[in-house]
Amino acid sequence: MKNVPFTFHKTQMIIRLTTQETGGGYAVIEMEHVPSVGPALHVHPRGCESFVVMEGSYTFFANEVETTLHPGEAIAIPAYQPHRYRVGPEGGKLLVICPPGLERYFWTIAERQREGGVELEEEFAIAAEHGQDFLDKSGHWGHR
Repeated sequence: MKNVPFTFHKTQMIIRLTTQETGGGYAVIEMEHVPSVGPALHVHPRGCESFVVMEGSYTFFANEVETTLHPGEAIAIPAYQPHRYRVGPEGGKLLVICPPGLERYFWTIAERQREGGVELEEEFAIAAEHGQDFLDKSGHWGHR
């Protein structure tokens, strides 16, 4: 799983550090996004999630505030804070410091997509198992 590129909803990901390697504290994932996509509104009960913009622009929606970040800028989202983001029109690249276990959600869904797909409800159940609880289903990686 570590350092093996994979595709999650048209997003290219590489897990740079697993939760196990950090003693259960967090995981680190590099994500390269196509334009104008992002997750539906969600929370992380297991811990903070932080984002460092490496390329492109990203608009984050957290705590009822909209913030657009550019390369070199970062944001930290506390545990349980509802948030989502959208990639700018040129696409982009992020370094994400994830709550513990979250890398397993991305990896599992990517495997299921390679095998033929996964229904959104099932994806949300898998996400919950790995520390991501969705509050809304609209706009999730381009789903209607």
